Amino acid sequence: MTKKKKRSVFARIFRGLGVCILLLVIALIAIPYFFKDELKNMALKEADKYLLAKVDLKDFDLTFISSFPKMSIQLEGLKLTGKEDFEGVELVNIDNFEAKLNFWSVVSGDKIEVEGIALDQPKVNVQVLENGMANYDIMKPDSVVAAENPADTASNFVFKLKEFAINNGDIVYTDKAGNMAMEMLALNLGGDVGINGDAYEVNTRADMESLTFNYDGIDYLSQVNTKLDVGMLMEMTAETMKFTLTENVFELNALKASLDGYYAMLEGRDEMDLKLITAETKFKDLLSLIPAFYTTGYESMATGGKLALNAWVKGTMDDVNMPGWDIDMKVDDASINYPDLPQGIDNINIDLNTKFAGGADMDKMTLDINNFTAKFAGNSLDANMKLRNTMTDPYIKAGIFADVDLATLDQVMPLAEGESYNGKLTSDLALEGRYSSIEKEAYDEFKASGSLSLKDMVYASPDLPQTVEVENLAFSFTPQDMQLTDLKAKMGKSDFNASGTVDNYLAYALKDEPLKGSFNYSSSLLDMDDLMPASEEAATATEETPASEETSSDEVILVPDNIDFVLKAQIDKLIYDGMEIDNVTGDVVLRDEKASISNLKMDALGGGVVLNGTYNTQDHATPKLDFAYDLKKLNIQALTQNFMTVEQMAPIAKYAQGLISSNFSMSTNLNADFTPDYNSLTANGDLFTQAVKVSGFKALQKMEDVLSISNLDNREFKDVKAFFAVEDGKLSVKPFKLNFGQGITANVEGTTSLEQDIDYTLKMLIPKALIPKSAVEAAEKAIAQANKIPGFKMDGLPAQLPVTALIGNKITDPKVSSNLKEALLEQGGGIKAGVKELVDESVQNVKDTVNATIDKAKEDLDAAKEAKKKEIMAAAERNAEKIRAEGKKAADAIRAEADKSAQKLMDEAGSNPVKKKTAELTGNQLKKKAEEKAVQVENEANAKADKVLADAQKRVDAL
Repeated sequence: MTKKKKRSVFARIFRGLGVCILLLVIALIAIPYFFKDELKNMALKEADKYLLAKVDLKDFDLTFISSFPKMSIQLEGLKLTGKEDFEGVELVNIDNFEAKLNFWSVVSGDKIEVEGIALDQPKVNVQVLENGMANYDIMKPDSVVAAENPADTASNFVFKLKEFAINNGDIVYTDKAGNMAMEMLALNLGGDVGINGDAYEVNTRADMESLTFNYDGIDYLSQVNTKLDVGMLMEMTAETMKFTLTENVFELNALKASLDGYYAMLEGRDEMDLKLITAETKFKDLLSLIPAFYTTGYESMATGGKLALNAWVKGTMDDVNMPGWDIDMKVDDASINYPDLPQGIDNINIDLNTKFAGGADMDKMTLDINNFTAKFAGNSLDANMKLRNTMTDPYIKAGIFADVDLATLDQVMPLAEGESYNGKLTSDLALEGRYSSIEKEAYDEFKASGSLSLKDMVYASPDLPQTVEVENLAFSFTPQDMQLTDLKAKMGKSDFNASGTVDNYLAYALKDEPLKGSFNYSSSLLDMDDLMPASEEAATATEETPASEETSSDEVILVPDNIDFVLKAQIDKLIYDGMEIDNVTGDVVLRDEKASISNLKMDALGGGVVLNGTYNTQDHATPKLDFAYDLKKLNIQALTQNFMTVEQMAPIAKYAQGLISSNFSMSTNLNADFTPDYNSLTANGDLFTQAVKVSGFKALQKMEDVLSISNLDNREFKDVKAFFAVEDGKLSVKPFKLNFGQGITANVEGTTSLEQDIDYTLKMLIPKALIPKSAVEAAEKAIAQANKIPGFKMDGLPAQLPVTALIGNKITDPKVSSNLKEALLEQGGGIKAGVKELVDESVQNVKDTVNATIDKAKEDLDAAKEAKKKEIMAAAERNAEKIRAEGKKAADAIRAEADKSAQKLMDEAGSNPVKKKTAELTGNQLKKKAEEKAVQVENEANAKADKVLADAQKRVDAL
């Protein structure tokens, strides 16, 4: 009996353990489902609490078993999109974002600890505007977070990262304020973190297929294959961050090196002490950074000679000071040889150094290229430069000496397939002196002499549509200017001839002053279709991509602010987009961030054209175009086919044939793809034609049906003179006379919107003979009956009846109406009606009856007119109210942005009383200027609204 009891106890224990294990397994499977929605809502709530950006998420998943003992959150299709200045700009787009969480922190629900993150195929687009605003600055200020979440300002997530990874990411960084850009493509990055209080030991491994770095318009790294293996100690407190490099190696193509030292970000300044270590670097490794060598036979290339490369940066960087540096590179008696080529490049010597001791006086920075020489296949290159006092009175000593037969290049280095060179390049330029000598025009104190020439060059490349042939290109140098003495060149069918002068090339090179020049350019044929043919890819994309899906670059093409050029052009024949244009003459001016054409004359589209205009990019975000033309006897169909704006603003042109003359001027803001911003477009002009034939215009076809008059469409109109204007998104045509033939004339006026809405009124005189016989007979019968009354006399219908036709709706689906019936009734009952010697009351009664009938018809007509007037005014009032509301909304946005900027200044000032006072004064100025701008916007909106109402009143008065 005792043994049975023992077995019974053990059985119960094992059964209990089995049940517990089963429940634990069930719990492990079920827990993710219990917490999934809670964590998703928490994540989105956290994002909304702290971010000034739109967050989109396709899907959310939570796993436990595969990542045990951690819990894993996966966010699919995660996007962060900017607001306000970066509206619609994607900052981040990640296919899959995975975060690994501490299991017990999730169960407790107090603080969710994030221990690892992984990003799969992230696309990161960082942008910094010229005013310093950045699209990554999406964190709400603490004051805003506290105000929006008074009960809970602390985050529920705590980041205790132990591992991180990026798989196949693309990162693009564009900094317009710093004139800097960087692109990292196909980035793979992984690492782990050891946490010890405020210190983090980070080990990172990364590689990317392409790294490009551009500063001030120069590519310092171009599509470089990059690898990094970095060990770093990160010490972070509330006030400082310090990064100390422990072990690291980086590879740029074949160049291997490492950095030793630290970089610290402190309150108001940065401190650094970094040294470049290149103990194993060879001359061939350095050449791998030059695309011309790395992309053509680099592996088989043999090199010789010595390379010494040393660099360090040390000191303080703040608003005033720069750290010191010393960068030194020496190449001695180096050579480059390719085994399959007959000759090599020998006697390569480079001695380059730049130094700065550090501090605020950048005038002490030095740059020396003491030697740069090379010889190959009987050719020689020799250059040197010394630069001092760059900030105050720059001193330069430089020489560039070259004697190169371009045809020998393929003997010393492999060229791309289809690439070839011919020609002779020579240079013997020498410069020495101080900039102050140029400023005071003491040219005898500054040495600048020599020339640069290129003769009989022929260059072919698969990247160019045509071979480039330069018969002669010659520059000569003096202290005063650089002269383009001659340019004779061809490319395909086109020829180029130019000469000119650059007046202040030294001021541009040494002091970054505007580069001034004037040039004369001529060509007997300039075939742009031949020089820039549309690619097959672009043609295919255009055919296959619906209009609604077409995209365009959001980068505005800016006119440089440091260029002042005048080009006088004379082109005998210009071919552009299939158009043949003859006798092109005029001036092109680049100045003050504007590109202008002045009195540009040409023969095109069967007539003469004179163009004037300015492309203004002084507002970098919103370029502006002012444009005017004078056309003489141009073919309407050719004009419509070649200029989209003509069909947009005057859609009837599509159905017209003939020659027109026109004067036109317009002003508009431009989108990034150079299309007009039609909401800002204003214009006015006139057009004249001696004869124009219109056929297939739906509005005229429908007017034939409404009036029951044939041959209104497919008509030739003669001696048409019209004036028009564009404002508030509409083209408004002032009243002009139109002769339809058959004795029909009309005064036409109305509007066409940019959305192709039309609203036209035609006040016509129509011969009685053209009016439907049944309508005329009914009116004449009524008159005859009235004339039977003794003593009552009414005249017959006049030879021409005044009829009003209205054309509205869309240009592609016009709606036409007329008052033909009302006009007949009015003319039949009230034209010179007379009463002669009414002798008795019965005759008077008949007369009263007739007059009552006539008055009723008039009342019905007046009622219809009143209804139309009310309809017009109601629509105008709705439009005006919308304009005022949009103006107020824009003004309020300006005020809100100023308040936001002012608050940001106060937040950044912290508790420092001086900074707080400065921030307060600056913020008040921002608010004051914003209020002035806001009031201006509201006034402009009110003026536009008032004009809409005034125009509507004019239409009402005309009815």
